Order: sequence, then structure tokens, then C-alpha cells
Amino acid sequence: MRNWGGAALCGAALLVPQIVTAAPQRPDSLSFAVVAPHAVRRGEPVPIRLQLTNTGARTLNLYLTGRTITFDIIVARSDGQVVWRRLEHVTSQQIVQVKTLAPGEKFEMKDVWKATVDPGDYTLTGVIPTDGPPLRTMPTALRIRS
Repeated sequence: MRNWGGAALCGAALLVPQIVTAAPQRPDSLSFAVVAPHAVRRGEPVPIRLQLTNTGARTLNLYLTGRTITFDIIVARSDGQVVWRRLEHVTSQQIVQVKTLAPGEKFEMKDVWKATVDPGDYTLTGVIPTDGPPLRTMPTALRIRS
């Protein structure tokens, strides 16, 4: 048997190792949520955390991108118009990094957005690119007060 760059040639059969990403996992084994204040005054900083939690009984390997794990936070008006993206005008490295989460383990990413938009209702959505479809949170409500 010979090995060429991760593929093994055995007789006439070519065996290529399977790559498993976060996407095929059972949806109930991974929780992904945005944690932020419910309301802030216009101009105040908004601390935003994205929390990934392994809620299953087995270890999960997540294949995420970036030397430092890349994540996006999207702030949108109630009509859906995006007013801020953490990764807008930012380039990221397309290096795949394996993040292992044991059962019950949490992984957090944090950033701060300054709420310089008009008062009103907004949503926050978190996105983590993977080597497959990105992980995406459900939108979380945020009210900007005057």
C-alpha cells in the first residue's frame, strides 16, 4: 500500500479519507447563540458574545476557518437592512482549524459594536464560517434607545 498526500492506493481501489464538518452533526448536539444586552442607548458600546455549546453526549470536532477563528456579527434593522457587519471590508485567512468541544463544553467569541445608529429595533446574528455551510445563530433582538 502506498500513501500519496492523504489518499491511500490499495490494489485498484483509491481510498480517500472522509472529512467531517460541523454541518452534518445532529442539530440538537450543537447550540449556537448570540448573547447581548436587550437594550442600549444610542452611542453606547454593545458587548456581543457568540456562544457555541456542545449539548450532545459525544465529542464534536468543528472545522472552522482562520488562524484566529473567524466569526461575523451582523446588525440589521427590523426591515432586514444590514447596518454593520464585523467582517465587512476584512480579509481572513482560509486556514481550516479543528476546534474540539467535549460534551457540555462552551466556546465563546466576543466583540463590541458601538451603537451609532438611529434609535429603533435591530437584530443581531452570529455567523461562523466552516469548511462547509456556515454556522448561523437565530437573530436576537436589540433595542437602541435615544
